[in-house]
Amino acid sequence: MEVGQDGELIEDNIVKGYLIVWGVKDSYGTVFLKGCCAKSLSERGPGSASKYKILMLWQHSQEDPIGQFTVLQEDDYGLYFEAALDDFESVPNARRAASQIKSGTLNQFSVGFDYAWDKMEYDETMDAILLKEIDLWEGSVVTIGANSETYAIRAGADIPQALEELHNYTEEFIKSLPRKYQFELRQLISRHKSLASVEPLESRSKALDDTEPVTDGIDYQYISKNLKLF
Repeated sequence: MEVGQDGELIEDNIVKGYLIVWGVKDSYGTVFLKGCCAKSLSERGPGSASKYKILMLWQHSQEDPIGQFTVLQEDDYGLYFEAALDDFESVPNARRAASQIKSGTLNQFSVGFDYAWDKMEYDETMDAILLKEIDLWEGSVVTIGANSETYAIRAGADIPQALEELHNYTEEFIKSLPRKYQFELRQLISRHKSLASVEPLESRSKALDDTEPVTDGIDYQYISKNLKLF
């Protein structure tokens, strides 16, 4: 099944998105760290020889698998996935998932896993448990995810609407800042938009840390933490 280079869904039964986002404290007080899924992906990922591969489920129900992951890989943002949903006629919730993800009604994902107790660490600053390794068993489309930053990459036809929503959210955020920051922030966003077309993700992320203030007195650390550019 062909997947376009721009991230669009060429066929209705292909879903793409993120099951986990690194560094985000979830509703259980845990934080997934990059690398925590490496062992599970090697043992049970799409490219493994395992007969018990990591499956995609409907709402964490082991009685309701809806598809197979064709891609599961860690990148700098989180655990990225591509999944081929099962036949819509014989698996009704596969059809429902595709329809509601496309409409945006469902836009959250979650994972089913076991803790690796000797690979956990408490972080006092975040008041959270850092997960350095987990035993990953499944990924699910869910109504409300414990990690609110997970999301689906929508079909190409939905991109204009998604861009409009992003524009509106960004405008609301900019207007919420003190007026003296607004012009400088717009300049910063413009620079990142220019970099986005030519620079890889890791370079763009590093650019936030290396950006020199346009004028003195601008709290770029605050802005970079609160503006979700990536």
